[in-house]
Amino acid sequence: MDDGKLAREKRAEERRRTWRGGVARSFDEMAEVDLEFWLAMTPEDRLRAMWSLVEDQLALQGQNGPPPRLQRSVGGIRTRER
Repeated sequence: MDDGKLAREKRAEERRRTWRGGVARSFDEMAEVDLEFWLAMTPEDRLRAMWSLVEDQLALQGQNGPPPRLQRSVGGIRTRER
């Protein structure tokens, strides 16, 4: 078996093991399934998924360099005036 076919079979096995599927009978049902999917993830997993989408979008736009970094600056904290 060549390396390409082995790699495809490995990816297919990973998809069968980790992907979920089903049929939504309405937009409301799909919205509920979507919300359950995202709420089942940890915040770290949601951020990782979001950042993967950012990287995909940059690649689609032809920006193949390093991805942008998140800014680390903070505006500051002020006490509330009463």
